[in-house]
Amino acid sequence: MTTNKNQKYKQNSDFETLGKVLASPNKKKILYSLNYPKTPKEITIHTNLNFPTISKTIKELEELKLIKIENKELRKGKIVKISTKGKEILKDLDRRKE
Repeated sequence: MTTNKNQKYKQNSDFETLGKVLASPNKKKILYSLNYPKTPKEITIHTNLNFPTISKTIKELEELKLIKIENKELRKGKIVKISTKGKEILKDLDRRKE
């Protein structure tokens, strides 16, 4: 008996959040760039997105609880890192590629 590839796929994250990430290439780029904590400027360099786009998308990702900003009180030099929920979204994105 053969198993359909789609039957093996088990979704870990909620569909609403996953859908919002799938609909936004910028959200995906930023999540994939966070293999270690970075400043928004470092994310800009790594993703080739402009700073206003990075800033807006970071706010959206934070609202979705996919990232955490460790030192929000700073005007410059904020540290952005992926959350546990963000890591689950990345796993789901990677499984969809298989």
